[in-house]
Amino acid sequence: MTRTLRARSLPWKRLVLAFGLVNACLYACFLPLWEGFDEPFHYAYVQSLATRHLPVFGKAKVSQEIVSSFQNVPLSRFLSGPTGMLSFEEWWILPASERLARISRWVDPALRYQESNLNNYEAQQAPLAYMLLVPFDLALSQVQLRYRILALRLLAAVTSALLLFFAISKFDGTDARFLWSAMACVFCSQMLWATVAHIGNDYLAVPLTVFFLVLLGSRRAFLLAIVLGLGLLTKAYFLAFTPVFIAFVFIRRRWLTVFIPLLIAGPWYWRNYLLYGSLSGTQQSVTGISFRQALSALPKIPWPASIVAFLHWSLWTGNWSFLSFSQATLNLELILAGIGLILYFLRWRAISPLDWWRLAAYACFLAALVYQTCVTYIHTHGASLFAEPWYWQGIVCFLWVLAFRGFQSSALPGRLLALATVLLTAWVAAVTYVGKLFPLYSTGFERATLKRVWTWWTTHPAQDLKTVALAPPLVLFVLLGLFLLILAVQTWLLGASLTRMKAARRITARD
Repeated sequence: MTRTLRARSLPWKRLVLAFGLVNACLYACFLPLWEGFDEPFHYAYVQSLATRHLPVFGKAKVSQEIVSSFQNVPLSRFLSGPTGMLSFEEWWILPASERLARISRWVDPALRYQESNLNNYEAQQAPLAYMLLVPFDLALSQVQLRYRILALRLLAAVTSALLLFFAISKFDGTDARFLWSAMACVFCSQMLWATVAHIGNDYLAVPLTVFFLVLLGSRRAFLLAIVLGLGLLTKAYFLAFTPVFIAFVFIRRRWLTVFIPLLIAGPWYWRNYLLYGSLSGTQQSVTGISFRQALSALPKIPWPASIVAFLHWSLWTGNWSFLSFSQATLNLELILAGIGLILYFLRWRAISPLDWWRLAAYACFLAALVYQTCVTYIHTHGASLFAEPWYWQGIVCFLWVLAFRGFQSSALPGRLLALATVLLTAWVAAVTYVGKLFPLYSTGFERATLKRVWTWWTTHPAQDLKTVALAPPLVLFVLLGLFLLILAVQTWLLGASLTRMKAARRITARD
């Protein structure tokens, strides 16, 4: 088998990294305050740790500082409804002067130490990702809330981008042209940044998932055990990986490594059991949804519609307001990725033992997602038909690599399919900012027609952005210009490399 071309032998390694970092910064700077999934409640967890106590589900409260800030910004309908505050649609009915006055209001940082009456429904989360943010939050304790959130977001997003870049580059068995094309698709994903570019625990959970998959099946069982332990201390969904981890360490006779995750995360899960009577401590299990109840939802869920919707949301979700993107475009992206996966599995005899272990982990996680779908269906009384799409962003990274490995195995047709995928994901990434997020959040979610987008960009975009984004408009425009420039150059270089068959063969021979 042809040995994988190492990233250091190719010119665009740093370009892909720069693209990921700029995208991380742009998304964190633009995303309106509290528009990240459950962000105020995740930040309340950080504040609880900063006051030197672990929050307890059902008892922990959101700080008065956070609740007071709800009056000054537009909120997702999932938050504006229960709190009685302004939604994005209502925000844009206000006069511009009032919007500017609201975002300029000073929220006293001393209120961070006062509890409100609002329960923190994220208080049961594992603590590691929040603990890493606490020192920075304490250092910024006297900084105005919106700028404190921006600083923590940038820290989380940049950290996640760096870790993902390093982790994905370690996947073996893939020609560098295809590996970096897969990474470009990962970094083009709107849902990835919606997941990791706000305050929460996913900024650490997603790259740890990728690291776990990279290490699984290798000889580095000790390091694998540490990663699993850290993952369990970050997000409860790492419990889904424990069966394949246990099977791996026993088959490879690395029995002692099974105790490492227990030492790292065991006390936390024992605490969950003592407090909630639930090992995982998830919201649904704490509220008493049993395994039998969850399975009763299996025949009730319309699975074809559930799967299609979940796959769409896994690519493009539009943050906590759940905006939409062109279904035809997302379908085409799914079809291209699906073809790559089919090409990969058609050569199942060539699948390496490492990949079989990773696929076993994927199967375990997929089973957990099915279970979570059932639990969510019961918990929402049938209103939700699929699991939370941010749960499996780490798995999505792995699937992109497998899809491009399938393209790699199919000579010229594979390269053309890879090129089409790179071009399509680049188009989606560009439209995400230029045609969707920037104008939609600045007009109250009117339908994004070409005329409306053009009108917005040619009238007063800076004035509108000033009342929703965390960073100043000038910073946003500079980052957006840099993002589009790097995206264009990266797409051109990757496309050129995928279409130069002879040159690629010479590189492979030299390596």
